[in-house]
Amino acid sequence: MKNLIQKQILEWKEELNKQIKIRDNAQQVLAQTNKTILMIEGGIQGKDLLLKKIEQESQLTNKEDTKPQSKTTQPK
Repeated sequence: MKNLIQKQILEWKEELNKQIKIRDNAQQVLAQTNKTILMIEGGIQGKDLLLKKIEQESQLTNKEDTKPQSKTTQPK
């Protein structure tokens, strides 16, 4: 009976070590994935801001182009 219990304990310890390694690997994958997601989200936000800035500058340019230009004519 004692040998059977010791054998079971040994198997559980081996399984525990295996599961700890799997968990640790999964945590590393999760950490790397979270980092990548944050980088992608930051890139998207940066490009969105750049697009908005370009659109604003384009609108300002278009408004300036559509303003009537004052003509200064001198009498002859």
